[in-house]
Amino acid sequence: MGEILPDGGIMKNKFFFATCALLMVLLGTSDALRGIFSPLFLSGFGFSESMIGVIVSASYLGNLVFLLLGGAILDKIGVKKSMLIFISMMLFSLLLLIFGYIYAILIAGFFLTLGLSTLLNTSINIASDSFSEANSLPYLNLLFFIQGIGTSGAQLLLSPYSESQNAWTLTLLSISVLMIPILIMLSKARLETKKTEEGRIEETAGGRIEPLSLTFLILSLAFYTIAEHGVTNYIISYGISMGNESALMGKYLALYSAGIMSGRLILGSLIAKTGTRRMLLLSLTVGTTSFFMIFFFSMLPLTLLAGFSISIFYPTIVAYSRLFVSSNYASRVTTAVVSLASILDIIFNFSFGFATEKFGFSASMRILPIMMALSLLSLLPLLARKKK
Repeated sequence: MGEILPDGGIMKNKFFFATCALLMVLLGTSDALRGIFSPLFLSGFGFSESMIGVIVSASYLGNLVFLLLGGAILDKIGVKKSMLIFISMMLFSLLLLIFGYIYAILIAGFFLTLGLSTLLNTSINIASDSFSEANSLPYLNLLFFIQGIGTSGAQLLLSPYSESQNAWTLTLLSISVLMIPILIMLSKARLETKKTEEGRIEETAGGRIEPLSLTFLILSLAFYTIAEHGVTNYIISYGISMGNESALMGKYLALYSAGIMSGRLILGSLIAKTGTRRMLLLSLTVGTTSFFMIFFFSMLPLTLLAGFSISIFYPTIVAYSRLFVSSNYASRVTTAVVSLASILDIIFNFSFGFATEKFGFSASMRILPIMMALSLLSLLPLLARKKK
């Protein structure tokens, strides 16, 4: 028997959900390590800023490679077996990072770790039908909220030790050891992938793929990712260029992150009542408006509203992609959608530095609300094509 939950859905596989929740905490913690321990890489390991930039690029490349390869693996051997392989590989990559004082190993470790983390996130998204009879999206967004707890908790607890190699080693060993019981739990978990109505995956006959719909979806996701990551990566530098203190801009960034975390918890629970299409539309409409107010009218405190409003978009739109393909292509298409959107995000980040040098931060950051508006415009025909 499932447990009746506040949104009217039924959690039918609490054990698998608990396993994913624990995994998401570790993934959130792992994802934060590159930023937390960058002072160690610079002062302790003696790497330069440009060398750190190569590490960041390798992480993005890992995302692309693992997403492109992982989709075929997921479809061929199933989500459960694939996740067991991916977690085992990630455990190895975390142990590899212990020897990160060797530059080539640090690059390889982050290539593997960040790529596998993104692939595991996407795998959980694909397996989310196991969570609820009525609507899996609230539970999917809850898992992303839990991942945020892992990231924020790691930043809070580990930042004071950001130059300590002992803290680096102990953290990596701890995450690796905690991966072992998750492997055991997952091996005993039961996964189901029944398909139902809106907010879940629709079973279709044959090998149907809707390329036009997927094109709109990739564009919407790509423009959104550029805008979301643009705030995370550049808002502190933007604020300083506008004459604000770095500490104040750090608070605005924290508000943005807090908005994303709280939104996934609160708005995620409303998806079943509001409907997936309406929630996606509302998310980007308010998000676009907030971004324009922030970067055209310098209303920086609205970062909280901006983060809150867009919080559910990423996990929800990735799950939504499976409405446009038959189930035998679901994993490959889902991972391809995320990876293609990531390529556009990487191109933007590569170009953005040149834009700030030529036009300055104030003008360059105004592209972020434009990107969010383009995401909204790309979403409209997509929603019109799928009216369920």
